[in-house]
Amino acid sequence: MRFLLPVWLLLISLSVHSQVLKKKTLGIYQGEIPSYALELGEEVFQVDKAAIQVELHADGTLLETIDSKAVKGTYLILKEDKNTVYLEVKLDGQYIPESYVLYKKDKRLERKGIYPQPDVFLKKS
Repeated sequence: MRFLLPVWLLLISLSVHSQVLKKKTLGIYQGEIPSYALELGEEVFQVDKAAIQVELHADGTLLETIDSKAVKGTYLILKEDKNTVYLEVKLDGQYIPESYVLYKKDKRLERKGIYPQPDVFLKKS
């Protein structure tokens, strides 16, 4: 029984630390969402391009800023391999989670846009 306690503590500590991004991947990523068309019924609206900035924090939170509108949220690591980290992002006031892909070697972040928004690549600054 005494030997099971250290093993159990080791397993718990590994699982807790597996959900944290490495310090070198945290920081500010910037890019630009290209313009796109939004169809609402029979009307078609043209949405202009917009600057986007995503700031990843070590505590599992992020700040997404599109033009001047900032929204806080949380991220969860879905899958991680040698070169990429797949993230699920839940922003405050948004019901549909967003998908992000973090490319470690390239130091870039891909934001999978919710239809009709296009996907966008952000570079670390």
